[in-house]
Amino acid sequence: MSCKLCTSENQRRFSSEILLHFPGLENLDKPPVLVFPKLQVCMDCGFTEFAIPETELHLLGKGSATRGSATLPTRQWSFDLSEFVAGLPFSTGEIETPECAADKPLTLKYGFYRH
Repeated sequence: MSCKLCTSENQRRFSSEILLHFPGLENLDKPPVLVFPKLQVCMDCGFTEFAIPETELHLLGKGSATRGSATLPTRQWSFDLSEFVAGLPFSTGEIETPECAADKPLTLKYGFYRH
């Protein structure tokens, strides 16, 4: 089979895993669909082809996941980092950096540069 883009015969097949997300802000609550297609990659131009298995294709067509399918659950996490951020010295200039040998200028001694 030749490449559809450059007609090269130099192609290889690879296993893959791809996490497909539904587009748009209204779909943020929908879990992504995990698929494991075989990739056909042209080693000359990089053009890649794959087909999504029928069960995952059905999930994508419905726009929602069903129980027992290859999907990842959504997670509801919430963190209050205000106390943590308030204790960081970045905004107040409190960060002290110790002097390092690399900060000192080099001097030439006996034909070699030294600290």
